[in-house]
Amino acid sequence: MNDYKNIVFDLGGVVVDLDIPSSIQAFAKLGIVPQGVTLEELSRGGIPKDWEMREMMHAMDVGEMSADEFVALMLKAARPGTTRQNIVDAFNSIIRLPRHRLEWLKQLRRNHRVYLLSNIGELHWTETCRLAHEAGTDVEECFDEVFLSYRLRMAKPDPRIFQHLIEATGIVPEETLYIDDLPDNIRAGQAAGLRAHKIDCNALDEEIGNLFPEIL
Repeated sequence: MNDYKNIVFDLGGVVVDLDIPSSIQAFAKLGIVPQGVTLEELSRGGIPKDWEMREMMHAMDVGEMSADEFVALMLKAARPGTTRQNIVDAFNSIIRLPRHRLEWLKQLRRNHRVYLLSNIGELHWTETCRLAHEAGTDVEECFDEVFLSYRLRMAKPDPRIFQHLIEATGIVPEETLYIDDLPDNIRAGQAAGLRAHKIDCNALDEEIGNLFPEIL
């Protein structure tokens, strides 16, 4: 991996950690849980594939549903008295942004072009930017360019989003390291010619020394 010129990062589970149990528990306190599933089961197994919220999250990620539309639907399912901010806070409580990773990204930009390719909706992206600002960093300082599914109206592992990235940046796929935590996305990245490397969710700190020893 020592001859790559470009680095493409996924966001959720890679640059930011995902705290799924916290978000699930926050929604449960608002009365929003799938039928027939206990809070313990949710916290242990994550969001059920057949839960309507998963479909709505995907719709937001590809720009088919706005943040306001999502919140409105969640408010209908929540207990009386729940506010818009309650819903937004519960949804965004999944995101954890370790400050030191922002510094790593800025260091990597000294010798590489660094890009973000993320399946993400408006609410989570706004929260990520807020957390970065809170840590004293603008997201633009961390990446040469960001490619977000809700803006592009397509999401990984759709081959089109990888082709768009390559064409928009002019990168040479063989000179590009792509890091993601989902096998389907890794396979799609490899099919596009990128040098894809899978890491476990929330495990960038454990991988960073092998991937980028120069920044430690």
